[in-house]
Amino acid sequence: MVTSSLLKLDIGGLLEKTERLTGTKLLREVVEVTLEPSLNTLRIRFRKPVVGELGEPGHPQIHLFKDRGIDEIMAIELLDIDKLLNAA
Repeated sequence: MVTSSLLKLDIGGLLEKTERLTGTKLLREVVEVTLEPSLNTLRIRFRKPVVGELGEPGHPQIHLFKDRGIDEIMAIELLDIDKLLNAA
């Protein structure tokens, strides 16, 4: 079943799971959360990029977006959220 509401998501839990799966420490100051139910995709933004953003896979279901000017994660994109929520 595809997640259809941000109110049903444990964002903190998803961030912890993302850290475990990618081996990357993430910020806890979230400025934007976007859910696209038709794509079963969630984007969590920590900061706005200054120069521009480059994405790279951190896990098959997780993309990490870094600012081109600095090596800091600005956002993450979680694909197939329901599968990710059920992962160990």
